[in-house]
Amino acid sequence: MKMILVEWVDSNIIHGWVVPGEGIEDKVAHCQTIGFLKSQDEEKITLAMGKGDLGAVIECITIPKGCVRSIKELRIKGKKKEG
Repeated sequence: MKMILVEWVDSNIIHGWVVPGEGIEDKVAHCQTIGFLKSQDEEKITLAMGKGDLGAVIECITIPKGCVRSIKELRIKGKKKEG
């Protein structure tokens, strides 16, 4: 599996009472997620936060493609080639 960095935007929530003009702005959250590319299609991309040697993955996140700003493949420095 490729290791990738996905930069994406998400919704944001402000908890509790808000007084207008007190510096709390309506913004989206700008996110960065690093993980192993599990799958992707035209609608979504799914990353796994970890993988095991028997093929299992753990802690997956699925991000709608409309929220994705960029996808970059990462290289692990000093990683030995398999095979």
